[in-house]
Amino acid sequence: MIAASEPFLKVRADDFAPESVYSEFIVPPFKNWINVLFHPRSVRIMGGRGCGKTMFVRYFGHQSWLSRERADLPDEDARHIGLYFRPDTEFCGLLSAKWLGEQEAKLAFSHYVALNLLADACSAVESIGRANFADGQLVMGDPAIDRALASLLDLADPCLSSLRDVIELRQVELESWVRNPKREPQPKFISFAFVLPRLASDLERVSPRLKGLAFKAFIDEFENLAPAHREIICDAIKHRRPQLVVHIAHKKEAVNDFKTSSDERVVEVHDLNTFDLEDEFSDLNVFGLVAAELMLLRLHQAGRSFDCAVFDPQKLHDVRDLAYRAPPSYREQVLRCARTILPTPTAAEIAVGVMSDDPLRRRLVDMIDKGLTLHKARARYKAADLVKDDTPANAQASIVLGALMNRKTQDVDELVKEFNNATGGNHRGPDPFFKVGGWVDNNLWGCLFHLYAGLPRRSNLNYAGFDRFCALADPNLRFFQALCHATLRLAGQDVAGQGGSRQQPIDIEVQADAAKVVSEDVFADVFQLGSNGAHLLELAGRLGKLFQAYNRRASQSEPEINHFSIKASDREKLSPEAEALLRQAKIWSVLYEEQDTKNKSNYDIAATDLILNPIYAPHFRISYRKRRKVTLQAGHVEVILRQSPAQFEMVLKELVDPGDLAPDTSELF
Repeated sequence: MIAASEPFLKVRADDFAPESVYSEFIVPPFKNWINVLFHPRSVRIMGGRGCGKTMFVRYFGHQSWLSRERADLPDEDARHIGLYFRPDTEFCGLLSAKWLGEQEAKLAFSHYVALNLLADACSAVESIGRANFADGQLVMGDPAIDRALASLLDLADPCLSSLRDVIELRQVELESWVRNPKREPQPKFISFAFVLPRLASDLERVSPRLKGLAFKAFIDEFENLAPAHREIICDAIKHRRPQLVVHIAHKKEAVNDFKTSSDERVVEVHDLNTFDLEDEFSDLNVFGLVAAELMLLRLHQAGRSFDCAVFDPQKLHDVRDLAYRAPPSYREQVLRCARTILPTPTAAEIAVGVMSDDPLRRRLVDMIDKGLTLHKARARYKAADLVKDDTPANAQASIVLGALMNRKTQDVDELVKEFNNATGGNHRGPDPFFKVGGWVDNNLWGCLFHLYAGLPRRSNLNYAGFDRFCALADPNLRFFQALCHATLRLAGQDVAGQGGSRQQPIDIEVQADAAKVVSEDVFADVFQLGSNGAHLLELAGRLGKLFQAYNRRASQSEPEINHFSIKASDREKLSPEAEALLRQAKIWSVLYEEQDTKNKSNYDIAATDLILNPIYAPHFRISYRKRRKVTLQAGHVEVILRQSPAQFEMVLKELVDPGDLAPDTSELF
């Protein structure tokens, strides 16, 4: 047996065997599902780091799509052959005009792609022969290659086995020439857009069941290719052939120009469709179900049992089983099981906990006392008398009272009267504390984050629970697995058990501590993101510090500020360097961009909200919920992005009045 947390370490597609990811991939129940393997046009698959782009495209590769674990396959599945290719960035860097010459570099890159896709196509023939088709096995043998293609490839025998041998020799030949172009003879270049359709024609002659066979080539990490190399791929997209459709996958925001080798460009809708994994996962109903299924699958792989009769690991991997997972009853039972293992405390439960935790309660009393001092009312009221813990509702009202007391516009006597009426059960008429959209609805979460923020060593229960883990991680399944792994490890459930060991619910304080550990690790990892990691780390740190300062305001007049926009009138004032850094932050998912109003241009970020990745929230002890934003001037953004620490501190004091901040162990100013 293995430790319960061990399967959660498999967070990248590269962690699985290269042959197939079928048994690890969970088919997401996207509303706008596109089966890219059968799509007649090219598709670009986009998404942020860690949202599953590579797993998604590898699932449609022949190794997974024609896996022996899939039974009763229709013959149509054999006629759509997915080929997966991720270019080697180091090798592609040598295929440059400066090293090889402009024309030679382009021809060499097309040749490089052709050899790799042809090698995968040869493997696809074996996958077809092994697959479990409903109409019986498709015996492929050693398919014949037509004379024209055999001549082009210099095959000794016009058959697939000879092609396989020649490809390996040609790959070695290309490697040697690229590294020594002045000493080695130039290879005989071939074009992938020419040879693959011809090979498809050869393979469809093997059996009438393969009539109409076409290759679907998936080019992963498209953004890492040089512009000249992207043009070659875009040529194949622009001038697609029935027997070869090219799909691409890249980080969101990383590629904006799809120029071909000519003056033409690949055009959305006409030439390709976009499938945004990040947008699809932004629906928490989708992300929550997949996260719950992923957690149960990993626990099942570790030999743990749990109470969820409808959960069947074998039903997660095949698109044909989406109907099994569609009913609300299935979703309810799977989520109930996940929430049982990772219980989520409610705001009311956390509020009750504040009352029984002496340091947190003292912070609340001090908060109310500060408000009484502000209104010169300490002679009339005692802060401790305004904290009531006899019911959960009264505990919530007491916590919210702490913020209300610190608002200069409040009439303290009227406020105390409303509080006593609400907590004494004798209120008549609309209750400003507990009515829908009232003070508790609008302020309780912000006050809870504020109270916990002043005690950084305390387990912050605001981050505990399955639903909170989903909110922190969405749309990044990699982060969700990291949260589960850390939770199991800290809970002491990381030891190998006997087969069938039952998974017990995990203490909420352990979950909260795990969230902090993962958040701090992920935040530190920002330094490693691309060539601008140091700048991105500083950007994330400054934004976190700004939102942390807003959270420290005792008044909580605008609670839970954790994202920003830029004033429309200032949008053109941002420097090109600032715009470039914001773009990098979005590419690497340090920031998420969501529409506020309709964009008018690619750089109209005034019409969008820029959200600090919620996974950093536990590190900064701020809210992960997208509730309120701050609108910044371009000058403020420039300072946050590019200016000195001293200038940033000045802007911080300008945006957040230091006099409104509650005492804290942090050194903000």
